[in-house]
Amino acid sequence: MIKPNFLRFALSLLVMVAAFSAQASFVKAGTLGDIRGIVTDAKTGQPIAGVRLQISAPSDKITVTTDAHGHYVAFSLPPDDYTLTAVKEGYDTETFGTYSVYADQTQVYDLKLHPSSS
Repeated sequence: MIKPNFLRFALSLLVMVAAFSAQASFVKAGTLGDIRGIVTDAKTGQPIAGVRLQISAPSDKITVTTDAHGHYVAFSLPPDDYTLTAVKEGYDTETFGTYSVYADQTQVYDLKLHPSSS
């Protein structure tokens, strides 16, 4: 037979684990931000698919790629000032600096790439 003290202990432990696990998800809410935008050709204004964007700051570094319509999005970035470096064959590699990210906000940064001359 299971003793009542053991049941009380086990139930208390289960409640504490559940409470701490749920609290971790609340901590993330409102502390991260996003960046999104469109990458276009500087001469034609047409969106550019397949641009690799390296988004970096002292606090984080990620890489995203534009979709078929030139759109990109970077989710869950710590608030900081970011540098965006765009790489695509047929275009100059360009670095765009300082773009800010704020907690619980999405910043929109549209970028223009210049076709490479070679």
